[in-house]
Amino acid sequence: MGADSLPERETDPTRVRLVLTPTLLFAVGVLALLVVLLGLLVARLFRNAAPDLRLHEPVPDFALATFDGREVSLAALRGQGVVLNFWASWCGPCRDEAPLLESAWRAEAAAGIAFVGVAHLDQLPAALSYIEEFGITYPNGRDSGNVISDRYGVRGVPKTFFIDPQGRLVHTATGPITDAAALRQRLDLIRP
Repeated sequence: MGADSLPERETDPTRVRLVLTPTLLFAVGVLALLVVLLGLLVARLFRNAAPDLRLHEPVPDFALATFDGREVSLAALRGQGVVLNFWASWCGPCRDEAPLLESAWRAEAAAGIAFVGVAHLDQLPAALSYIEEFGITYPNGRDSGNVISDRYGVRGVPKTFFIDPQGRLVHTATGPITDAAALRQRLDLIRP
């Protein structure tokens, strides 16, 4: 090779040469942004992980503003069994269990068992229509900011907690309650 000649280019066909074009830089930037957003989402899920609610141990207190302007709290219901039901108007299985829960409430109210409904991730007009459609008379309210849902680790509905008169968790039902006999058995666990 002479002084005036250029070195020969490498022509290895297995070697890939990366050219940083504006399109490639944009794609890498978008991918990096997606990775960061996914990381933040995962961190939020772990930060808001379901609390460790254990059977026969106290559950967190809550205060719920009801649709009719009252306030219900677990502390105020001490001495009664409590059925705490999380639902949403857009939830088909919630609609399946609504008539049975209302019927049980009417039958059990005088026996010292309170029912409380919590509208989870629902819009106010839709939640009110649901209450009217099913003729629900037990206290219900909307979980503004998911405060109660987060305390109870609710990630999907329907979810029902059976709490004894001392405020301890006795049973949890994930999914719709549509079997009247099974509901009666759970209610027997929380009778005062």
